[in-house]
Amino acid sequence: MNYFNQVIVSGLLHHLKSGTKNHDYFAFSVRHEEDGRKDFLNARAFDPAIQEKLKSLQENSPIRVKGVLHSSIGSGELYLAVQELDLESETDSGELENSVKLSGDMHVIKAQTEGETGLGKYTRFAVKQETQGTEGRVRRDFLVVRVYDEAMRNSLADKADGQPITVEGTLRSSRGSGVNYVLCTKLD
Repeated sequence: MNYFNQVIVSGLLHHLKSGTKNHDYFAFSVRHEEDGRKDFLNARAFDPAIQEKLKSLQENSPIRVKGVLHSSIGSGELYLAVQELDLESETDSGELENSVKLSGDMHVIKAQTEGETGLGKYTRFAVKQETQGTEGRVRRDFLVVRVYDEAMRNSLADKADGQPITVEGTLRSSRGSGVNYVLCTKLD
């Protein structure tokens, strides 16, 4: 099945301290501030040309990235796999961008399906995508989504594990853990 997976985020470049592992990607985050909320959105650049461009930029440089969401094979945490990098982070209207569009199969998360934050009560699930990965292997991504809207939360009760689902929203980071998730604004 062909899945839809598109993310566009703009903000300020935040360099992450490099770990001890020798990765084939450059890890960074996009600091996205809007309506008094500050999110640090994890991203990885795999393309060597994009890596070099990012390394040459100073902390807090305005950027706009376009790519797809993946879940880390080791930790399961979400990150934005960068496909395009622009050095201007605002649209023509001067506003920052943050949009996510995903489709895949509904995956009911067995642990902690519900929670509550300052935004209210939410239901948590994942969009499962299986795509052709490197070396001919199937890549399975479980893209975590939070739904705060009560009507949408109620509609999730009618969805079964494995059923096709489409989500639109924004990429956010949890204030407590910093873990990234999709904040759902539209559900089909």
